[in-house]
Amino acid sequence: MTQSEQAVDPKRTEQKQRRTIIAKGAHPVDAHVGQRIYLARQAKRMSQKVLAGRLGITFQQIQKYEKGKNRVSASVLYGIMCALDMPATYFFDGLAAPDRPAPEASPPPTRNLKAKEPLVAVQENVNLLQNYLTSSPAVRKAVRSLLSLVAKEET
Repeated sequence: MTQSEQAVDPKRTEQKQRRTIIAKGAHPVDAHVGQRIYLARQAKRMSQKVLAGRLGITFQQIQKYEKGKNRVSASVLYGIMCALDMPATYFFDGLAAPDRPAPEASPPPTRNLKAKEPLVAVQENVNLLQNYLTSSPAVRKAVRSLLSLVAKEET
């Protein structure tokens, strides 16, 4: 077989096309898990560098996981679960099965369906969540009661 015949061999061309993967953005599951990693890390007030150090990877890799650009392997997710002290189910809360609507995540990201940005996109919201999570159970209960009263007055 000559060099020109090798270059246009249909079997080889077909084989190369099957191996080519065209990424068109993050898979919804990867993006969801990444967002949940980000939320848990922020709630624990842990930097990407500290989390990466506990896992033996770079902080850039954590960034890619949180943005959904890279998939998290089971072993890495297990390490993240241990480092952040979160159950596996937390990372999948609120994720819809392909044939069913999404269950409500805990805590729910937002009740305002018209919100243009996720709650974690605004630093003020992240700070509020951090302060809430680090407060005592009595303070949390008082805050929930206050918010319930305010919400009732607005309706």
